[in-house]
Amino acid sequence: MMILRNVAGHPLRTALTILGVALAVPMVVLGLFWHDAIDHMIDIQFSLVERGNMAVTFPRPLDRAVVGELAREPGVLVVEGQRVVPVRLRAAHRSYLTAMIGLPPAGELRRPHDAALRPIAVSEEGVTFTRRLAERLGVGPGDTITIEVMEGRRRKRDLPVTAVVDEVIGMAAYMGIDALNRMTGEGAVVSGAAMYVDESALAGVARRFKDLPVIESVAMKAHTLAAFIDKIAGVVFLMAGVLTGFAVIIAVGVVYNGARIGLQERAWELASLRVLGFTRGEVTSILFSEFMIAIGVGIGAGLALAGWIVGLISRYGSNESFQVPAIVEPRTYAIAAVVVLAAAAASAFIVRRRIDRLDLVAVLKTRD
Repeated sequence: MMILRNVAGHPLRTALTILGVALAVPMVVLGLFWHDAIDHMIDIQFSLVERGNMAVTFPRPLDRAVVGELAREPGVLVVEGQRVVPVRLRAAHRSYLTAMIGLPPAGELRRPHDAALRPIAVSEEGVTFTRRLAERLGVGPGDTITIEVMEGRRRKRDLPVTAVVDEVIGMAAYMGIDALNRMTGEGAVVSGAAMYVDESALAGVARRFKDLPVIESVAMKAHTLAAFIDKIAGVVFLMAGVLTGFAVIIAVGVVYNGARIGLQERAWELASLRVLGFTRGEVTSILFSEFMIAIGVGIGAGLALAGWIVGLISRYGSNESFQVPAIVEPRTYAIAAVVVLAAAAASAFIVRRRIDRLDLVAVLKTRD
C-alpha cells in the first residue's frame, strides 16, 4: 500500500521515469537490430535468390553454346546462361534506367521470391519487377510497362507486368531469356552465366576462367559476401556501441536521479521506519519497488516503441542499393531489456549505499 500510494502520489515523476526508460530501450534495439537485418538480407539474397557460388560475364553477347562448354569444365556442376540488357522503363510520366535480366525457364541458380519466400517463375509473356522498382514506377501486376532497349537497334516494346517479387538488394527487372533475346533481335545469346562449382574445385576453376579471353570477369559469391560484410560490419558495430552507450547513460541518469530525489524527499519517512524496526533491506525495497514498477512499464513501452521505429526505418530508410528488412530477433529485445535493467540495477546499488549510510538521528532532527 505504501508503494502504490507513493507511485500514485507522484504521477509526474513516475511518468518521466517511464518515459526515460522507454526511450533508452529503443536505442539498444536500434544498435543491435542491424545484425538481425543484415543476417536476414544475406540469407535471402545469397541463399534463396542467388544460389550459385560463381558468376562469369562475357565481353559481348555470345552464342548460347558457350554455356555447354562451361558446363564441361572439371568441377562445374551446374551452369545457367543469363542475358543482361540495359533498358529504360517507362510508366506514364515515370521512368527508370536499369538492366533487364533474362533468366532461363525453370532456372535454379537465380530464383526470384515473393514476400512469403516462395519461388516465382519468370514469365515469358511479360516482365517481373522487384517490389521497390514496381513502387518506383507506380505499377503492379496487370499494368503495362514500356521497355526501351538502350543498345543495338534500341527497340521499344510494351509488355505487361506479370509479377512483383521481394528482394532486399538492388532493384531488378526480370524476363524470360528467350523473350528478351527476341525483343533485342540478337538470337539465342547470353552475356553471362551463373554457376555452381564443387567447393573443392572452386579456386582452380576461378583461376582457369580468369585466363580465358572469352570471359571478361569472374565473381565468387564467397568473396562478394565477404566484401559486403567487411564494408558494413565496422559501421554496424560502431553504431551498436554508441547507441548502447547512450541507452546506458539515459537509464542510469533517469533511475539514479529519480531514486536520489525520492530518497531526499522521503529521508525522514525512511529513517522513521528504521527506528520502528524495519531492516535496511525492507526500507530499500519500499523505495525501489516504486521505481521497479516504473522501469517494468517503461521497458514494455520501450520494446513496443522499438518495433514501431524499426518499421519506420524499413519503410523510409531503404534506398536503391538495399531494402532494410524490419527483422528483430527475440534475443535482441531480450538483450535490450537486460541492458536497461542492468543500468537501473547499477543506479540502485549506488543509491542503496547512501541508504545504508543514512544518519537516522541527523535526519530526524532535520525534520524537527
